[in-house]
Amino acid sequence: MKKSLLFSIIGVLLAHSIALGEDHIKVGLIDLQRCLQESKEGQKVVGLLQKKKNVLQAQLDAMQKELLELRKELEKQAMMLSMDAQEDKRRTIKRKTRELEYFYKDLNEEMMRGQEKEKERILKELGKIIEKMGSEGNYTLIMEKKAGGVLYCADPVDITEKVIKAYDQMKEETEK
Repeated sequence: MKKSLLFSIIGVLLAHSIALGEDHIKVGLIDLQRCLQESKEGQKVVGLLQKKKNVLQAQLDAMQKELLELRKELEKQAMMLSMDAQEDKRRTIKRKTRELEYFYKDLNEEMMRGQEKEKERILKELGKIIEKMGSEGNYTLIMEKKAGGVLYCADPVDITEKVIKAYDQMKEETEK
């Protein structure tokens, strides 16, 4: 489906440029995933998210340790505790287990939301740069390398490195 849509778009562009008497079609390809990973802003975001994850992981580890200690305590004291006391400890362990599961689920969801939010922001900023480069470079078409089903492209067509440099430069200028 995507390939047929891609070929349709390219066909329309070819027909359009021929009808307008244009000599050539200038196509650019970009690897957005590489832009996200290699740009300074992308690396900065990964670092910030990793720090946040480490803090949350430390909390998760503490909760796991507490739960493990409660289980060991119950095993050691099981013979000495009354049935009611044993049941209270089991309920506490179950409650702490549920809290741990919920915390773990929330941690994962929060990290995913953070990643998606930052990815969206960076892609929006990259979109402006790509649009500017496209108009200034007289490109007929700029496509995403991976999503477009592109299996090969010559280096001059791949503008990923140019976009990364332009994005880094733009972020440096806005931070000044």
